[in-house]
Amino acid sequence: MQILHLTLKKHWFDLMLSGEKKQEFRKPSEWIRTRLVGKDYDLIKFVNGYGSDKPYFICEYLGYEISVGYKKIAFQSSEVEIEKGDFIINLGKIIETGNLK
Repeated sequence: MQILHLTLKKHWFDLMLSGEKKQEFRKPSEWIRTRLVGKDYDLIKFVNGYGSDKPYFICEYLGYEISVGYKKIAFQSSEVEIEKGDFIINLGKIIETGNLK
């Protein structure tokens, strides 16, 4: 199984864990390009911070797309602005969690 590893700030981690946020948005950079373009993943492991003792969850990877325009996406407690060229990573079902408090 191929696993994409990404870190998240607590706010976004909690929104994804709750099921409210089903996509991860990343600005275009060489770093994210090298992890997504031409790669085939089965799962994504999101960690809240750095280190083996930090909260994490693993979910299905449903591919990515690149935004073709500007849009705002509202969540219950915040919003995200997506611009043309941003990476949109689609998340599936959460299959494992760990180190949650």
